[in-house]
Amino acid sequence: MDEATATLVRAARQAFAQHGVERTTMTDVARAAGVVRQTVYNTVSGREQLIELAMIQCCEDLQEQIDAFELDADDPSEALVEFLARAVEIAGNDPELSRLSAALTPEQVQAVFGGSYPVQALITQSLHPLLERGVRAGLLRDGVSVDEAGRWLQGVLTFSLRDADDPTTLRRELRTFALPSVFRV
Repeated sequence: MDEATATLVRAARQAFAQHGVERTTMTDVARAAGVVRQTVYNTVSGREQLIELAMIQCCEDLQEQIDAFELDADDPSEALVEFLARAVEIAGNDPELSRLSAALTPEQVQAVFGGSYPVQALITQSLHPLLERGVRAGLLRDGVSVDEAGRWLQGVLTFSLRDADDPTTLRRELRTFALPSVFRV
């Protein structure tokens, strides 16, 4: 996202927080950004795209929180499970991301989380060092590349966002299903 678009999206997020996602108009966004409404429409195709871009920018902010955790230095498998669990918990419990997601159809939300290149790039950036640790430890499953594992785990994260309420169950399911899908355990 170029800087002009990022600035507009930050303004939209402020307007969404002030007025509510459903009640915010493009005029409200333009006012918050200090531009005319036509500039908003010249930058984004419409309200849904603006919400999707706000979700992506929100995920970028959340990535900093997710990446800030210290992970188990000795056990790549446990570090991966903990990273995935914390990513689900942080994203699943973020009020702004929840409000933005609620303003779109489930299919649109799935497209942002499951198929969006910017979100995939964020997840890949965070997962790459963990998956590389698994490679060095001989844990990555045969025939699976780090990039393929990262894309697969993006889908796991998207699916797991629904399970953020119970940390014990979430971690057990990640150990049972996600971990063996990429690491030999």
